[in-house]
Amino acid sequence: MEIATMIENIPTGTPFTRRIHLRLNPVFLALVLALASLWPISAPAAGAEILVPPDKALIHAKNPATTVVVRVKEAARQEKMQVRSGDLLFSPQGMWPVDGNWYAHFRVPLKAGSNSFELLPAGKTITVTFRPLRSLMQINRKERNYYQFHDDKLLPAACAQCHDTEKINRPGRAEEATQSFCFSCHGSVLDKTPWQHSPAVKFQCLACHKQGDEPLRIAIPAGKVEDTCFRCHISKKSWLDKKHIHGPVGTGDCTICHNPHGDINRGQLWAEGKDSLCVACHTDKQNMVSRDNPAFYVHGILRGIGCTICHDPHAEDHRFMLHKSINDLCVSCHTSLAGVTRGHPVGGHPVAGAKDPRRPERSFTCTSCHNPHDSNFKYLLIGDILGGHICSQCHY
Repeated sequence: MEIATMIENIPTGTPFTRRIHLRLNPVFLALVLALASLWPISAPAAGAEILVPPDKALIHAKNPATTVVVRVKEAARQEKMQVRSGDLLFSPQGMWPVDGNWYAHFRVPLKAGSNSFELLPAGKTITVTFRPLRSLMQINRKERNYYQFHDDKLLPAACAQCHDTEKINRPGRAEEATQSFCFSCHGSVLDKTPWQHSPAVKFQCLACHKQGDEPLRIAIPAGKVEDTCFRCHISKKSWLDKKHIHGPVGTGDCTICHNPHGDINRGQLWAEGKDSLCVACHTDKQNMVSRDNPAFYVHGILRGIGCTICHDPHAEDHRFMLHKSINDLCVSCHTSLAGVTRGHPVGGHPVAGAKDPRRPERSFTCTSCHNPHDSNFKYLLIGDILGGHICSQCHY
């Protein structure tokens, strides 16, 4: 009645107001409102519940994605359910009925930092924090809201309605049993990975993931993961006896370089092992393996065979984890200088045996004058030949 009264009080006499009276006739409007009251309006999916991950969860993972599992009542199953993340919409990978409920599984990507997911049409929202995991030593299980699906028990009660733990084979002494059931959820760990870890290929998940004496308590190795790796890779323990040990080996953090399941590079490395992997940490050397290096001269071998032709990525007895002593390593390519200890670049000049004037704690070697990586000067020298700048480094 209020709307009709308002319409009646609109001044008339112009074509515009006559059109309003024609279109918003009170009798017509009342009829429309009456019909609308009889028309069923679609309500948000009733009884929708996000089971995992929990709201405000802190997720550490190598793979920037998580699974959102939703439980809905039978009556809401026909709704077109989606999960919205920013401007992206994701449909369920599948829906399965159990005891009058339906379970929808969504695989959604994560970005570093805060991620918000909205379940449509229910309108329910959760927010999780994602920290990309490169080293298992980053994990602090005591941190507030730390979330790991298998952290407390094999399966939450809600998931156990569909995923039967009895289908998981217990490993024997030789870890010979397979747990192919695990891959019903974790099949993606071997997707498009030509280099694969033997236990993963054989579905022997509990060879690495069994926790203590509890056969179905899943463990996520953390801290010094070498304790897990060296159970099989026994010969690699010898690295710890070397004089110079690569940092990740020294801290027992094998998975900072190697994917324990599989990856696209030889040795299950997550990046090309000869160079790209190295400069992910040794960022000051990144330009050396790039075609855009601003230096005039780059050691050719860096863009060919790469860092590992000179350096062992695990451990060595030689400084800088070189495969050989500096001069022996250099002359393995620069063979014309093999055996020379004096007379280069001029007669009487030492190449070995003397002390290095610039670095008194070290012996004179090829790298006393040459930078083994790159330089702005010809022959990778540490100074310019013109003006005697290279000579004045030692001869003041």
